[in-house]
Amino acid sequence: MRRRGSYEDFPIAPPDPQGSTPLYLQLVEGIEDGIRKGQFRVGQRLPAERDLAAQLGVSRTTVTGAYQELEARGLLRGHVGRGTIVVGTPAGTAGSAPRAALAWPQRASAMATQAAQIWFGIPRTHPDIVAFDLGWPDPKLYPVEALESLLGELVGKSSAELYAGAPPAGDPVLRGVLSRWLASRGIRTEPEAILITTGALQGLNVVARAFLAPGDVVVTESPTFQCALVAFRWAGAEVVGVPVDHEGIEVEALEEALARHRPKLVYLLPTFHNPTGVVLSRDRRRAVLELAARYRVPIVESDLYGEIFFEDPPPPRLAALDQAGLVIYQGSFSKIAVPGLRVGWLAAPRGAMVPLTAAKGYVDLHTGELAQRLVAAFLQSPHLERHLGRLREECRVRRDQMVAALRQHCPDLRFRVPPGGYYLWAELPAPVTTDELLPSAAEHGVAVRPGPQFAPDGGLDGHVRLCFAALEPRRIAEGVRRLGAAVAHAQGRVERRPRQAAASVV
Repeated sequence: MRRRGSYEDFPIAPPDPQGSTPLYLQLVEGIEDGIRKGQFRVGQRLPAERDLAAQLGVSRTTVTGAYQELEARGLLRGHVGRGTIVVGTPAGTAGSAPRAALAWPQRASAMATQAAQIWFGIPRTHPDIVAFDLGWPDPKLYPVEALESLLGELVGKSSAELYAGAPPAGDPVLRGVLSRWLASRGIRTEPEAILITTGALQGLNVVARAFLAPGDVVVTESPTFQCALVAFRWAGAEVVGVPVDHEGIEVEALEEALARHRPKLVYLLPTFHNPTGVVLSRDRRRAVLELAARYRVPIVESDLYGEIFFEDPPPPRLAALDQAGLVIYQGSFSKIAVPGLRVGWLAAPRGAMVPLTAAKGYVDLHTGELAQRLVAAFLQSPHLERHLGRLREECRVRRDQMVAALRQHCPDLRFRVPPGGYYLWAELPAPVTTDELLPSAAEHGVAVRPGPQFAPDGGLDGHVRLCFAALEPRRIAEGVRRLGAAVAHAQGRVERRPRQAAASVV
């Protein structure tokens, strides 16, 4: 008895071993053409690599290379345990995609493949996408006029030092300005204990290079910032997640993880956590520091959104409460001002500066001097506080718009209203997962960040992260309306699946 719709009906001819084109590229072109002709639809699951290789009479390596190339082109997305799904449609005419002499995706490291899924794995096939998957504020909120004015002053009295190489640890002027600015936030640190980085993400990679080796363990919140997971794992570390509730990381579970795994470091986002938006309570902050002292483990405190509060200011930073020299404090100008100025910082205990500076020097020698001086000028100007006041108010308006729209168009989504930051963390109605939602969202013209990207230990496939800071209120309302339609569409697919499976046997 034959199953209707089985892989025996796969509508692609086997690759020709005598052809001039590599076998895997013949398969790529066949599947791409099939998507273009409608033989494969967005959301459709393709055969497992082993099954398709057996059917077509080719090696599994050929099928793997084809699937990886199609993932790189944004047409397929692979899921461990769930198979490979069509998530996009090709542009142009058949044969328009460039041919490669080698199966480059097969040669990529496992971590490069994982990183590519984060950067390129969200389908963008709709001509008018509403991008809730971003991590930046609306460009209309950038302090462009203030920065251009300050830049003009810098260039007008410029000297060769603005265009020369800075010390690896950073420009002394900016380090001095940052020391004073951090002191105004309760963090006492000397300029010599500050390292300038090219954005926040480089700061994590510098920490990983400086302190992690293959086999080390890093403890994080679960969920946590997805790029931090990649940075630590690329250094060969194992990442262990600790649950988060409405007050932040669960202290008892953290102590259990410290006792069991003896990690090399703990990575936390205590203030307006990415992706959940929660704030670690004052009592838990003190408890976390006490645990770190007891187990002699350093903490990397990432504070990228602490200035973006909507009601009351958050509790003191861990670095401000730290009396034992346990905390490496991370900030970034890119998140509180403009993404294009890639200037971040690590404020660390003096003993940590040598390995951190060495790691930074071997990443990119130094951060651009002109960018550092511009950030220094902005931080010590009256423009900064005016900008932060406007950014807080505008992000609050956008948050409120998203909350209202979700309650209207997505009543089955569960979420907490974040008190600051850029993001809202939502739980999808069961049994819908992001595997079902992402293709539907792509069809409806909305992009979201899937929960599994933020999961240190797997799971979270019933959650999504939505960025409200990047879009105007009207655009948010339209995007949430589309999201509601996409969720309903995905629910319908899930509900029909058992009946379709039962009907497929004849």
